[in-house]
Amino acid sequence: MNIKNIDSDKHTLLDFLKSDDPDLFAKAGTFTAFLDDWKNKGTYSYHRLVTSACCNTTTIRDESAGTDRPMIVLASNTYLGLNTRPEVVEAAKQALDRYGSGLCGSRFLSGTYDLVVELECKLAEFERREAAMVFTTGYQANVGTISALMRPGDLVVIDRLSHASIVDGCRLSNCELRTFRHNNVKHLAQVLERHASKSGGKLIVVEGVYSMDGDITPLPEIARLARKFGARLMVDEAHGTGVLGPTGRGTVEHFGVEKDVDLIVGTFSKVLGGTGGYIAGSREVIEYVRHYGRSYMFSASPVPSTIAAVLKALEILQNEPQLRDQLWKNVGYFYAGLKKLGFTVYPDPPESAILTIPIGGDETVRDMSKKLYESGLFVSLVAYPAVPPGQGKIRVSLSSSHTKDNLDTALEILGTVGKQFDIVWQRGRETHSELLAATA
Repeated sequence: MNIKNIDSDKHTLLDFLKSDDPDLFAKAGTFTAFLDDWKNKGTYSYHRLVTSACCNTTTIRDESAGTDRPMIVLASNTYLGLNTRPEVVEAAKQALDRYGSGLCGSRFLSGTYDLVVELECKLAEFERREAAMVFTTGYQANVGTISALMRPGDLVVIDRLSHASIVDGCRLSNCELRTFRHNNVKHLAQVLERHASKSGGKLIVVEGVYSMDGDITPLPEIARLARKFGARLMVDEAHGTGVLGPTGRGTVEHFGVEKDVDLIVGTFSKVLGGTGGYIAGSREVIEYVRHYGRSYMFSASPVPSTIAAVLKALEILQNEPQLRDQLWKNVGYFYAGLKKLGFTVYPDPPESAILTIPIGGDETVRDMSKKLYESGLFVSLVAYPAVPPGQGKIRVSLSSSHTKDNLDTALEILGTVGKQFDIVWQRGRETHSELLAATA
């Protein structure tokens, strides 16, 4: 590969994982040439420089022009808009005044803020479990819990579309890892049947809502299989909390299987508007993970301002169910708008606050990313190797904070760009404004 003449349109991130050069850093040089060409073409859509609060709208620095561009945000997971609520921000400010910026040490050795203990108690109550423990990041919650509980000789079975934190936790534990086809209960049963005679412990790990596509797991059927084969069941509710269930407790509550789930994993970086994660379960398991989870033991404590903000966000989540009602109104409105414009939408109908639109190959994804950005719309565009070749997609995250004007403008932009790239049905060529006028 000629490092000086790399055409980024002909390569993907997967091409730079390895290098035949004996110099360990050689691949970094060729990758940088690829990256520079990609950025020079204006189709690089990652690491946007956000210069204001990011909720339904934000401003993003246009590095070529040196100005801040106002954007409608469909790329944030702030499903209830709590990250910019004045009460949440004020709670963070008060915590800074009282506790300073941070503990400067691990909770294991340097102490635990009383705020963190309070949050753990509130989370246990929220999840209707005996106990809960907080991690500094959501990624660490999965990594630390799985690696603490699983040992060589044990078996963990996960969905093939599981988050990287789940996969990495399994790898760190050195247990036997098996996967089943996405949301395929029959295949899960086959995997468990093949390992039924295994003497070690068994754990099934699934996500309540899968973050890349927004579809939900068939939890009742999976819970029945866990009981049948003597496996423990762990559910990651990162994208279900605050969105699903009569009181916003996620897919476990949505399906009414609280008694069948052993461990619940949650995060603060979605609906609760901060950073961090937690697990909730029996007191015995929580205390075990607290003393054997390496990602917990060897990481610095969460900062007090974040913990205070999450405490206030959790309170609002429980006291204002109308936010969740508004979120689902927005989901339904946007979904209907996409269908009227002629887009293929998945899930169909929606199952969460995440919708995806199939696009195609990498070059289309990159070119569309540029057009959408230039039009003032901030969405997540996903390409290979995050998805199979030729199956790139637009990923949309909706929030209760989106106004009707936000959603109408976003639909107008998507409709215009979708027609340019021919990814709408032939019978869906009207613009969103034309559809609104026709039905007024």
